Amino acid sequence: MCHLTDRERQALRLAAELRGRMQEWLGRRGIAASPVVSPFIDPAGEASVLIRMNAHAALAMIVGFEEQRRGDAGMRDARIWPPEA
Repeated sequence: MCHLTDRERQALRLAAELRGRMQEWLGRRGIAASPVVSPFIDPAGEASVLIRMNAHAALAMIVGFEEQRRGDAGMRDARIWPPEA
């Protein structure tokens, strides 16, 4: 039987919640990518996650961060992938 520490359970919940939120956010933007969110415990003993995603999802997130920073949705329909040649 596998016994998890409180921190390990926290990392699993964190990863599951973040994965769900990211998939929902990407889905609202028409991006079918499924990011991989892996839980782990960092050297300081804190619950942490590693995120892996394809370029399309990463670029969509970059555009989303820029929208939030600028306080507008002007970039929402911008073509981000594939890059224009």
